[in-house]
Amino acid sequence: MNNYRILKNLASTVLILMLIFTASQSVMASESAEPGNFKIYCKYPGKVIEAGETIKYDLIIKNIGGTDTPHKLRVDTFKGEDDWEFKFLSGETEIDRISLAQGESETIQLEVKTAGDTPVDTYQFRISLDDGRMWLYAIVDKTYAGEDGVLKLQVVNEQGEKIKGAKVSAFLDKSTVADAVVFSTSDGQVRTELDQGIYRLLIEKDGYLSREKDEVRIQSGYTEDVGTLMLERKNYGLDIDVKAPIVTAPIGQKPLFEIKLSNVGKSDDSFSLFYENMPDGWYGRYKETAESKSELSEVFIRAGEDKTVFFEVIPPYSVTKGDYTLDSVVESSDGSSYDTELKATIKGSSDLQVFSDKYLYEVTKGDTIEIPVKVLNNGNGVALTNIKVEVSTPEGWKVTTAPETVPGIAPGERETVTLKVVPPSNIAASEYKITVKVISDQEEESDSIRVVVKESSLIGIFGIIMMLLVAGGVYYMYRKYERR
Repeated sequence: MNNYRILKNLASTVLILMLIFTASQSVMASESAEPGNFKIYCKYPGKVIEAGETIKYDLIIKNIGGTDTPHKLRVDTFKGEDDWEFKFLSGETEIDRISLAQGESETIQLEVKTAGDTPVDTYQFRISLDDGRMWLYAIVDKTYAGEDGVLKLQVVNEQGEKIKGAKVSAFLDKSTVADAVVFSTSDGQVRTELDQGIYRLLIEKDGYLSREKDEVRIQSGYTEDVGTLMLERKNYGLDIDVKAPIVTAPIGQKPLFEIKLSNVGKSDDSFSLFYENMPDGWYGRYKETAESKSELSEVFIRAGEDKTVFFEVIPPYSVTKGDYTLDSVVESSDGSSYDTELKATIKGSSDLQVFSDKYLYEVTKGDTIEIPVKVLNNGNGVALTNIKVEVSTPEGWKVTTAPETVPGIAPGERETVTLKVVPPSNIAASEYKITVKVISDQEEESDSIRVVVKESSLIGIFGIIMMLLVAGGVYYMYRKYERR
């Protein structure tokens, strides 16, 4: 019985000692380096951050028994830090090895760039140097997962002038197909949203040498400002700015494009003007002014200067409504060709015309007169819709229209609206003017008609009788007094 108690007490003691040893080893592993040739210390091994932030840890490394040969610094990750970036720094210099004499210590930094889409959690990674190790912690309390990042930059030339219309293509990782294409604004600025990742940028502009920028890191929820990128001018180069690359014109009119040519090259140059891919039956010509009748085939522009030309497109008479594309081509003296795609949108036209069979009508006081008014759509390709007639007359006149409205008139068709006009019974006999205004959704047109108002025929007969009576009375009186 005594032996059993002794063995039991001994086992309990051994178990307690093992637990104490295990706990002390765990504390040593988490708070400082494991015992060996090197020790690693960090005063603040755990830091709270937002996803995408860059954090730095100050590390003190001491050689407590190792050799003074170079030893490699290493970071071991264990949980979701694969897209994080780790960098050891001595001041501003990146390092990957360290050499310390026995007993010597050195302070370095570990820089950690986290990813913006990292989920909220606690992340631990281990620093190793020879047999020295230490655990560090990053506690992410806010994430930007699901959000885009923003790319920002500015494009200028050698003189620092802002470049408008520079094409910036962003390629994700090693892709050969651009994930995004954006053009710089008038102040040379570029701003676009991108998925998180590492991109290669290609910046291009006619008349300039292209430029690339690698390793552009875009973080979810953050703006990456690349800064100012300079493009170098070619010896011969041209920048083309079309005021309106899409021009709309009705059938029967000629679309006109205003084109600004800027010599962005280092040398004066003459530029030849062409066009390609013109629709069948179409013709084009360049002019020095919009009103000019002469054709322009070449233009000379000094370096750094610009000139505006006008490209007039002449469709055939039989053209129909639709969108038509064509290319304006400008060629410099070194053989470089600059193509600009243009679009001419041809729309149908409406041409509202109003007229009557005659412009002078007669009516007797108190009677009604019917005046037919013809409404003609002499346009091409566009119907007139919701047509109504408004009539302006002298005071007291009554006018009705039949029909009151016309739903629509197709091109080349006409409709007749009848005006029933009644002048007042007490109106003086004379000539009067009425104005007819025809209104549609597309346009409106007016016309004038004159109406002669005559006295009633009874009044005429009564007048004749009165005249006869007066004449008879005069004759009677003459005969009576002549005898005396």
